[in-house]
Amino acid sequence: MAFQGFIKGVRYIPVPAPIFGDLLAEIQDITELKIVLRIIRLLHNKRGLERYITLDELVADRILASGISTSNVETRKTEIFRALKASVKRKILIRVDRETNPTATYFLNTEFERQTIDKIKQSETQSDHEPWEAKEDRANIYSLYEQNIGILTPIVAEKIGEAEQKYPVEWIEQAISEAVSLNSRSWRYISRILERWEIEGKEDGKSRKHTGKARYI
Repeated sequence: MAFQGFIKGVRYIPVPAPIFGDLLAEIQDITELKIVLRIIRLLHNKRGLERYITLDELVADRILASGISTSNVETRKTEIFRALKASVKRKILIRVDRETNPTATYFLNTEFERQTIDKIKQSETQSDHEPWEAKEDRANIYSLYEQNIGILTPIVAEKIGEAEQKYPVEWIEQAISEAVSLNSRSWRYISRILERWEIEGKEDGKSRKHTGKARYI
């Protein structure tokens, strides 16, 4: 069926602006561009802290199978691998090879993902008796957001990561809980709660000066 236009309520997917700027001018191969855009789409659907893609996932993808002009699986695999190499070279993606997994993984080269990769590398160098202590806390915060607020988009994940640098983990957890209790389920509202606590002080998870939803508006 031919495309008939975008319907009402169509989903929008965040794409880093340089993809439609300098990188668009730089990428001359239309197949490579298709693969890059599809990777961004697939990564957007990933849940949790480690959002990556593998070569096998891309080879098995129905959209790429239709969009790349070859019906031969091995040829398609070669085309996709070539695009992955080019994207790593252009700094669009980061390739991560792990000691515990022979399959290469590819992350979008954002600040949040770079921090995640650093944590992965740190955890792999620690012994079984020295676990990465931050891992459980971070997983709890992100899971808490997904379970109570909504989909964890890359943009929101980055903002949560920034908040972790400024506020105690307990503050973020309590701010999420308060946003839910006030039926204001958005990261913007949660960040306003944290900002208010930082300015006015915080006792028992609540602002000292105000009560109710209006204090964060």
